[in-house]
Amino acid sequence: MIKIKLFGMLTGAVLLAGVLFAVLGFAPVSAQDDPAAIGDLALVKYVCPTNVGNTGTSIPSVCANANDPNGADVPVIPVNGDVSFIYQVTYSNCPTGAICEPLSPISVTIQDNQFPTTVPTEYGPERDANSNGLIDIDDIWLYKVNGLRAIDLAAATVLPNGTPMPSGCAAAQGGSRPTYVNRARVTGPSASQEDPAAYCNPQATATPTFTPTPTGTQPPTPTPTMTPAPRPTDSPARPVEIPEPITVVLFGTGLAALSAALAARKRSAK
Repeated sequence: MIKIKLFGMLTGAVLLAGVLFAVLGFAPVSAQDDPAAIGDLALVKYVCPTNVGNTGTSIPSVCANANDPNGADVPVIPVNGDVSFIYQVTYSNCPTGAICEPLSPISVTIQDNQFPTTVPTEYGPERDANSNGLIDIDDIWLYKVNGLRAIDLAAATVLPNGTPMPSGCAAAQGGSRPTYVNRARVTGPSASQEDPAAYCNPQATATPTFTPTPTGTQPPTPTPTMTPAPRPTDSPARPVEIPEPITVVLFGTGLAALSAALAARKRSAK
């Protein structure tokens, strides 16, 4: 009897151990096989007519979404002016009833089609609800590319990535003209999203033209001559005066000489 009771107790212990193993052992393993829940990433790209610097927790007011190249918010940036891009990444849409894992900011990849060799880097958290430095559901993180210069869009025929230069800026200071338009895509553990941004140069102004002065020898400037006023002349109707006969009265030596001359003349006449 004692042996039978011991055998029954041992059998019961083995069965109990099996039940506990099944409950405590297999259940956690099944939970570990479930995939971690991940939300969605959304991207809005901003173009800034300034150098935004290396860090920040907000989007500067001068930056514009500018996703419509003909929109009124497209910034006008002069050639060689400062340009930066800020990429706003939102983490949302966690599945109902799930606990979505936070993302490390470095695990988010942003690819800009104009900068194939440049990787946008972290700018700062616009919203980090629990200040843990991670991207939790409903957090917003900012990335940036700065230190760029606006290109001469009128002189370029293609964008930096080789696509034809589009036309835009219809509502930005002067009407349609060549426009810089590029797109960026954010990629993380979940689906990716793409968003564009645009800017244009100021409207070209007409260059004034000047008619060149002909070169060569110029004719001398004529010197004005003064015509003297006519001098008064004798009237042609005035008669010429004839002098009156002059009577010469000779005395002394003169009379003797005259008498001698007359005598000589008479002798020669003979």
